[in-house]
Amino acid sequence: MKTTALVGICAVFAVSVIPLSSQAKADTDACALLTAAQVGAAAGFPVSQGKHVTPTFVKTCTWSGTGGGVVQTVTLNLQTGAFFDGAKKQASMMAAAGATVKPAGVGDDSYYLVEGTQVALWVKKGGNAFKVAIYEKIPVDKKEGIELALAKGVVPKL
Repeated sequence: MKTTALVGICAVFAVSVIPLSSQAKADTDACALLTAAQVGAAAGFPVSQGKHVTPTFVKTCTWSGTGGGVVQTVTLNLQTGAFFDGAKKQASMMAAAGATVKPAGVGDDSYYLVEGTQVALWVKKGGNAFKVAIYEKIPVDKKEGIELALAKGVVPKL
């Protein structure tokens, strides 16, 4: 029952925040905020240059690992401060269903959302916000450290 509730809350979260993504600061390109060298140094594996999911949507950037056949990906998604506030409310509901939410100590407000082995770091600075996540089979605490290092590189640029 707890898993079903968590899945339901995740679905509501995804649907409720998607429409807000287009409201993020229009002139900021997520790929311009971190270099491949910065991402690779923080992640501990070489990455390709950041790429957008589509050429016209520049709010999300993905860096993919270039070594080996395992999945190693880092994403940065830019949002508004209002989006962050809504996501934080949803995260507290997810925590009631079994996810872990804990403060991260970067920007004006930030938190880690941990669901099983997946971690996302959400950060708010002024009216801007972003989510950074690493997708690799490594321990949660290591993911948190990598995401924090990357977030510290993004915050001064917002």
